[in-house]
Amino acid sequence: MLHVDLLDRSELPESEALDAIEVATARVLTSALRTNVSVRVIEQKLEITAYPVSDDPVQITLETINRKLQRHLLHQVELELQKRRTFIEAERLKALRGNSAPGEILRIAKDGALFISLEIADCYRRLIIAGVCPLRCQPRHEQGLYIIGNVKEFYITSVVPVMINSRSSRVRILLSRTSRELPRLLLQERSRLSGIQCLQRIPGGYCDIVTPKRIPKDVINSVGKELGEHLHVSILKTHH
Repeated sequence: MLHVDLLDRSELPESEALDAIEVATARVLTSALRTNVSVRVIEQKLEITAYPVSDDPVQITLETINRKLQRHLLHQVELELQKRRTFIEAERLKALRGNSAPGEILRIAKDGALFISLEIADCYRRLIIAGVCPLRCQPRHEQGLYIIGNVKEFYITSVVPVMINSRSSRVRILLSRTSRELPRLLLQERSRLSGIQCLQRIPGGYCDIVTPKRIPKDVINSVGKELGEHLHVSILKTHH
């Protein structure tokens, strides 16, 4: 149960990994033995105590537990370690929310959802992370026309840890091509100009953009081409 490689593979701080092992073991054995069980890790060994309702506390060793329960226990420990890894990763990646990023279309699901490989610049290195753009977040004029291998710009709407069929967990990054923020972010990134606002957007139709200074025509055209819509850009007049 407590092989060193299990702790190493967890990629968690040791105290967090040991707590996960204690919690998962206590949960599984409390359910299986139908009595309260406490678990502590002492010098990389599990100290398991059962508390029968009408009897004295009983010390339990893993060797006395049948093989099937041992396998179930190991699976639940690994799942708990993975869950905690996922929460830490979600916390680290949540700063991406509200940004745009280019992503390559890897797969198109039967329901039309796009599975995307995003490339993110993060502190002098590049992260490759997976995201999903559901059909409802795709402009109507693009739906059904996406091609695997194409690279498109996406707005990152949410970063959340999710459970999959109670068997594993991962960070789900939800992407959008319809967000009103996407044109603004693309114009800002390509023009290096801050203070741009998107007042209205009809995906596949047009955008009303206001900007504090003139944006080069080629930048406006490149964003319009990326989104397949007309960008109506006006300079915000300031009153002195």
